[in-house]
Amino acid sequence: MIGPMLVKDCLRWYCDEAPPDQRDRLDFVAASLLGRGYLPVVVRAYAQEWVRFLRTFNRRGRLPISVHSAEMTRYLRRRFPSGSASRYRGIRVAVRILLEMDEQGAFSSRMREPDKARSPLFLAQVPAFLEFLARSRDVRSRTVRRRESQLVCFTDFLRKRRVSKWELVTVRQVRDFLERLAVSAQTRCAYAHCLRQFFRWAFLRGVLPVDASPAIPTVRHYRLARLPSLLSAEEVKRLLCSLDRSTIMGRRDYAVMLLAARYGMRPSDIRQLSLDHIDWLHRRIVFEQSKTRRELALPLLRDVGAALRDYIRHGRPRTSSRTVFVRHKAPFVPFCEANTLNQVMRGALARAGLPRNRKGGSGLSLFRHTLATHLLSSGRPLKIIGDILGHVTAESTLIYAKVDLSTLGTAAISMREVMA
Repeated sequence: MIGPMLVKDCLRWYCDEAPPDQRDRLDFVAASLLGRGYLPVVVRAYAQEWVRFLRTFNRRGRLPISVHSAEMTRYLRRRFPSGSASRYRGIRVAVRILLEMDEQGAFSSRMREPDKARSPLFLAQVPAFLEFLARSRDVRSRTVRRRESQLVCFTDFLRKRRVSKWELVTVRQVRDFLERLAVSAQTRCAYAHCLRQFFRWAFLRGVLPVDASPAIPTVRHYRLARLPSLLSAEEVKRLLCSLDRSTIMGRRDYAVMLLAARYGMRPSDIRQLSLDHIDWLHRRIVFEQSKTRRELALPLLRDVGAALRDYIRHGRPRTSSRTVFVRHKAPFVPFCEANTLNQVMRGALARAGLPRNRKGGSGLSLFRHTLATHLLSSGRPLKIIGDILGHVTAESTLIYAKVDLSTLGTAAISMREVMA
């Protein structure tokens, strides 16, 4: 096998003091990485770090539990006291893979920081509340994590106020917390909604004697106050033409941007698009939207189908994943949930010479706003526009009526009528 031979060669020419009882482990880890598509030169560099790491901790008789442990931090400080940040990350990643890889060859693709210590007040009720949201209310995992982060912030605030029991929390403390948040009005409104949910749940469960949720102040926030940022037809054309479709990455990014430009698809839906969602025979794309969890069927347009075929046949790496768009660096896995594909849009804006910082939104959502506004100005009914964008209610589509200046101009009152 290439993997074991590669590491054995590395052990021969790099270091003769590798622990004999660890050589089978090194063979397995290297073979697993090669099977995932890692380049041999990368595996060889990792193997050098593995040997150095194992030789150091073999004298101590045990390995660190995690790459985040204190003894691991001290090792990395001695191993690489100064130099480039990328080199330091490379050493840390190599050791993390060796420590995390399980018997099936799996390990996390990202370096995850350890969770912050939770206060006793948080641990007393919040985990049960989060489980209630996930199981009983069918709240999405991303929203549950957001609620967790908001409640961590709130319980840390209470800990500093020396509040040790939920029964001792007052409405005044909640108001102080919301007032001290250095965030936008929209984010403060989300915090208030989270606290209102939690206090209502705590009362119904018997944790709190009184339902304090109605007393939590509302945050004044005007939902339709912002105008969505738009692109002109010429700018859309420049963005799509800025991609070099002769390269593998160019084919992938072109297909991603075309889905956003032609259908107004959300980045989360593009990221989760599967090969099974594309019905080539009937020329349709049918998928469940990540935000509304409703099925959306779209016609497979000719240029979109051509871009997807070009990428799948001539650009997409060989992988067992059914997701259309995957990473192009090993491991060849789908993008993580936190990836909004903004790097694709930022690169295209830079190549096209267009400003990247826009009021009212940026990223692939620019295409979504532009498509909705164009359909509205061309006379399409709001119901049809909402169906294309996958909106649940017409209220979500009404925001684009504010930027349809040509139609709004027909309803304007002339100065003569005002003065009459």
